[in-house]
Amino acid sequence: MLHSENKVDTESRKEIARREKIGLVLLAFFSFIYFGFIALCAFANAWFASIAWLDVPATVWYGFGLIALALVIAGLYGRLSRTIS
Repeated sequence: MLHSENKVDTESRKEIARREKIGLVLLAFFSFIYFGFIALCAFANAWFASIAWLDVPATVWYGFGLIALALVIAGLYGRLSRTIS
């Protein structure tokens, strides 16, 4: 069965470009935070592991923070990509 209106066909190229830009900005932000974590683990591991809160090393907290940040960014992308421009 053929449908004359396909959602992809009805979206403007401007809207698609806007969503791509939002995605790339959020990806760049998360990548910056993630590579900071990798750099700390690789080049300052002894210092980074020595910091603890509630007897849990900072590396673990940072890892949990990355997971939470990924969820927040996913929700933010969903919210921003659905707003009417």
